[in-house]
Amino acid sequence: MSDFFNEFKKVSKSEWEDKIISDLKGKDPSIIAIDDKIEDLSLSSYYHSEDILKNDIPGNFPFTRGMNESRNEWKNGAFILVSNEKEANKKALLALNSGADLLVFKPEKEKVDWTVVINEIKFEFIHTQFVIESKSEFDDLYSILKPYTNNVQYNIDIVDSLLSVEDLNLIAEHFKIKQQRFCSVNGFKVQNIGANTWQEIAFCLNIGHDYLIRLMELGFTIDQASACISFNLGVGSNYFFETSKFRALKQLWAKVISAYKPEHNCSHNCDITAVIGHLNKSLKDPYTNLLRQTTEVMSAVTGGINAVVVKPYDIYSTNGASELSERMALNISNILKEESYFDAVIDPLGGSYSVECSTEEIARKAWVKFQELEQLDAGVKSKSFKNEITKKSDLRVKNIQEKSTLLIGINTFKNPEETNNEWTQMYTYLGLESLVLEQKINSETV
Repeated sequence: MSDFFNEFKKVSKSEWEDKIISDLKGKDPSIIAIDDKIEDLSLSSYYHSEDILKNDIPGNFPFTRGMNESRNEWKNGAFILVSNEKEANKKALLALNSGADLLVFKPEKEKVDWTVVINEIKFEFIHTQFVIESKSEFDDLYSILKPYTNNVQYNIDIVDSLLSVEDLNLIAEHFKIKQQRFCSVNGFKVQNIGANTWQEIAFCLNIGHDYLIRLMELGFTIDQASACISFNLGVGSNYFFETSKFRALKQLWAKVISAYKPEHNCSHNCDITAVIGHLNKSLKDPYTNLLRQTTEVMSAVTGGINAVVVKPYDIYSTNGASELSERMALNISNILKEESYFDAVIDPLGGSYSVECSTEEIARKAWVKFQELEQLDAGVKSKSFKNEITKKSDLRVKNIQEKSTLLIGINTFKNPEETNNEWTQMYTYLGLESLVLEQKINSETV
């Protein structure tokens, strides 16, 4: 059998560039350069093997390519808002029968009867995440779910919850002997207030490191502390940058953990749930959301996440989530796994010269910003960091208004049919409002 690569003459980068310049026929080569103002990234539109300085192997430090060594497996999550307990239970059971193997519950009222919500759910066979915002809420759930330590995660966001430092310390005592993930880093909400890829990663590293220090001060080892931390990340529409973002976070989190010299290799693991949100979604032209949600899930799973949660595109609308949007949210992940076999190949974009270079550039900028945040007393809550995010948010809106960024159904090829559905107020984070581009366009028009 002949060696395939010996059949072709090797071409150096300089020879390649000479050919590109020749094909441009006198035009300025800068016209094919990538200059992304939102990401603050200046990248080439072509790369060569000479640009790649390393060749990471999946399952090995620095874990840019993840911890998996056999399959690119991920959990398919259903997001359930709990305002009516019986209705939430009904939706949870339906989701499980429709292909979900992860449930994410978020309470929408002060006191929830969790025995009704989780009735008939077999926690030993699935994974579950509960968004926790108070100590009493945690106590109620923990008393019920204590037997299911391997499959239950408590998403406590110290940035946004009502828990005090003392509350977090008391909760942490439950997990010194048997670790569960309960410290949640909510990069998703940072992305949904307008942050770019490396700002989101810098935020995650800063809050994740803060959790590590807090837990180690309580007597946790670095191995125990790392096993208690999870990350939620948003996903934008820039396909390759988003994949690079997940790879960059895994690399940098392993770098942070490595500094504390863990005993176990698995402590470098960066447990990521990708959340598909609403920043670029449309209520006026709902079917475009299927395409956007699909490519965003693809970005996440090729980046090697542990779970994906597609929020129904209309869950934060006056009409609420429709049956169609809830089915779409679950079926995307099912189809990519069961029919497109995205779970069969680990880090399929690894080795791509452009993806490797964008991964390194995003990681470099994120690490610099992380180091800056570590020097600030207020960290991610500092005025300077929030101002930086606001500038990116404003630029996103400006690009949509001026149509330098085109989104079908939002600022071009709008749906001529009237739809009786509007966005509701969602949430604020770091004191900044969540961003929905369609809502911004409509408010400007009015």
